[in-house]
This record gives sequence, C-alpha cells and structure tokens, in this order.
Amino acid sequence: MKRVILCAVILLVIVLLCVASLVTVSRYQYVFAQEIHDLEQAIYQKTFEQLSAQAAQMSREWMDAEHVLIRFIRHTQLDEITSAMSRLEMLAKYGDLSQFSAELSRIKTLLHHIYDSELPFLRNIF
Repeated sequence: MKRVILCAVILLVIVLLCVASLVTVSRYQYVFAQEIHDLEQAIYQKTFEQLSAQAAQMSREWMDAEHVLIRFIRHTQLDEITSAMSRLEMLAKYGDLSQFSAELSRIKTLLHHIYDSELPFLRNIF
C-alpha cells in the first residue's frame, strides 16, 4: 500500500511540475508578444533612439526570462530568440526598420512555436 501511495505522490509531483512549466512558458509568451506588439506600433511613431532603447529593454528582459526557461526548454530554440533579440537594438539604432520588423516577426513566431511544442498533444510526444 505504501508503494502505491508513493507512486501516486511521485506522479502528482510530475504533473504539477509539468503544469508549472506550461504556465511559465505561456506567461512569457504572452508578455513578450505584448512587448513585440508595442514595438511594432512604435516603429513609425518614435525616433530611432527611443525605439532602440525600447528594444534594448526588451532584450534585457529576455535575458532574465531565458535563465528561467532554459531549465525546461531546448537550448537551440532559446538561442535563436536570443540571437534575434540581440540584433533588435542595433537595427533600430541605425534605422533598418524593414529588418527590424522582420526580426520582430521571427521572434513572435519562435515564441509561439516554443509554446505550441510544450503543449501535451500527441503530435508533440511522438
């Protein structure tokens, strides 16, 4: 009987950790999607310096988020986002708005892909 209870407790802990990781990924995906939307709206409304500062702030926030996400997300996906985030500040600073918009779209797509790949669907398991 003790073994059954121990197995149930272990299973419960595993399920809780999975739910916590999914909630964390979902929260970060939502937050950064909002920030990307704000940057997309600011492209033609702000100066290059203001846009660059906003992109740098988002990049710093991403670095903090990456330290949390790296515990349960594949590193290659996070590295792609980090690489794209690091380019945003200079693209905005030097006024390359088309490439800036493309990188924002790429980051948004990668974030959505990470979230989608963490959902417990059969296509993600097999």
